[in-house]
Amino acid sequence: MITSSIRRSPRPLRLVVRVFALLVLATLAACSTRLTPTVAQVSGRSVELVEAGAGAVTVVFESGLGDDWEPWDDVASEVALRTRVFAYSRPGYGDSDATSSPRDAAGIVEELRALLAARAVAPPYVLVGHSFGGAYMELFAKAHPEEVVGLVLVDSRHRDFTTACEAARIGGCSIPASAVASLPQVEIDEFQAFARSSGEIHAAGAFGAYPVRVLTATSHSESDAFEALWKSLHGSLAHEAAHGEQRVFNGAGHYLQIEEPEEVTQTILRLLPPPRP
Repeated sequence: MITSSIRRSPRPLRLVVRVFALLVLATLAACSTRLTPTVAQVSGRSVELVEAGAGAVTVVFESGLGDDWEPWDDVASEVALRTRVFAYSRPGYGDSDATSSPRDAAGIVEELRALLAARAVAPPYVLVGHSFGGAYMELFAKAHPEEVVGLVLVDSRHRDFTTACEAARIGGCSIPASAVASLPQVEIDEFQAFARSSGEIHAAGAFGAYPVRVLTATSHSESDAFEALWKSLHGSLAHEAAHGEQRVFNGAGHYLQIEEPEEVTQTILRLLPPPRP
């Protein structure tokens, strides 16, 4: 395993710059997107998705809890200049119809694979997942290694983080029950299914021979103990892979694809096969 760190400016300045940058990005996102989503009918349901670019390998993006496809817009736009990209909004997010299907990782992965097949998006894939979406993509890669040529986990929530955090008596391990109750139903369902998802990932076994890149943020507005455990468990993920590498973004927040789009983009592109002469 290789671990590398990217240092940022002093913390107070970082916080001011980050808040300003995220406000600007949110304003721009509200006005327009660089990629244009469509709403397709798949198995009788509406699914919001983005398909762009061309290439032998498709980069598939999965968002975190509470997010539609849009946080990937900047990164996917750049990747689409080199190869095919596929992003979508899970059921109940964006313009995708809700579903009564289970919201655990196994169900979400098989829904995604069915969606890719319905859209004639064949493997091989580079899978890219953020936060909860990283856990889903971890299961996809482990359960179907023959379809995967690379995996990028963008500040993914480790399958065992909540358990390890609570065992260490660290605050802020999970979303408070009162806050969970106020979430939309699809988010409640995914959140409550995450313990089952963790077991599904464990049962899937080891990573395949594909490269795994674990991108770690260190500023989640939590305690030093929380941040240290988050970073350590990410390191263990990279260590599990035969070709694993962790990159630590010191001072960066959870949405690395928004704060550090160029770094995330380059990480993905380096996993693509070289272009044919």
